[in-house]
Amino acid sequence: MKSPRITILFGLLLPIATAFAVDIQLTVKRKTPLNGELGDRVTFGLLKEMTCDSEGNIFSPSNRKYGGAINAVVRFPHDASSFTTFSIDSDDGLDGGTITDFELEASGELFVFARQVLKYSDVEVPVEFGKSFLIHYGQGGKILSRLELKLDTSNFEPTGIAMLQGGEVLVVGRHGEHEKTYLIAEILSSDGNLQGRYTLNPNGTKTSKNKTVLSPRVFQPTAVKANGLVYILRGTTTEPVYVLSQTGHLLRTIQLKPTDMEFDSPKILENELIVRDHLRQSPQSTLSVFSLQTGEVVDRYFWQHNGAAGLACAASHSLTFIGQDVSHEDIGWAIFETGPGPISTTKPSATGR
Repeated sequence: MKSPRITILFGLLLPIATAFAVDIQLTVKRKTPLNGELGDRVTFGLLKEMTCDSEGNIFSPSNRKYGGAINAVVRFPHDASSFTTFSIDSDDGLDGGTITDFELEASGELFVFARQVLKYSDVEVPVEFGKSFLIHYGQGGKILSRLELKLDTSNFEPTGIAMLQGGEVLVVGRHGEHEKTYLIAEILSSDGNLQGRYTLNPNGTKTSKNKTVLSPRVFQPTAVKANGLVYILRGTTTEPVYVLSQTGHLLRTIQLKPTDMEFDSPKILENELIVRDHLRQSPQSTLSVFSLQTGEVVDRYFWQHNGAAGLACAASHSLTFIGQDVSHEDIGWAIFETGPGPISTTKPSATGR
């Protein structure tokens, strides 16, 4: 089955009403323009999901110009004063490849899941893949090691990774058939050999609610590590969240409510999941915060921004976005730091929407 077509729209729907959710308006506390080479690099990785380290540095995928392949991850601070590039183009056999996912370690080192590309389409989108590799980078961007991952890619599109205990690697992905998506997990040993493969949802789950989606996250599962666990999820509440141990064993599932809601940019803070809603035809960005204990929406955040923007960082005191600065005629890219954050001991007052 073909994946849903991704639209270039970034409008959002009306907020989902729940009995206990608090509506909170975000305001921009600081705006930093992205200029020069950094702005160019981040622009091409803009609409991919980003992440941040404990010091607030932002990690953004960066596309090769005029194509759909991702050749690097770029790290830069909130003041955009410098950047460091973690590129696969310096590695033999991957100079024409693409990055599928990456995981940031607490040490500041980076693991990148990259694939050889054997064939590109006419518009430079990867369509046929070769070998898969796990690239380990030091903090300065130097490659420390490379490991070939001997995946079984029959009826399997890998989309995410998580490092497990003992150097094992979890690779998650999908198989689409008859408008359903099947989530597949493969576990590889520390030497890259396949140890096991299983389907998380043997009966499949509806791929999407429309013919088009606003982000590939809707049908491409990701693995998010938090609280000593691994959370596997797609960008839809129709699919449960699968909670795995650090050894790759399924512990439980979490059903998010309401169902049939689509999103991207999942971030986990303590026992809450924050996502950017795909709510169409609204002049503002809407973010929902789910309890990972009950699955219910506990808060909603609103940000008045008419341009394209992605959620880069979620901290206890702020949310950071990267997107278009539409405040003047010459539209550029900028870092937007907003507050308050999604988790605090004392919740701000509701906006009364």
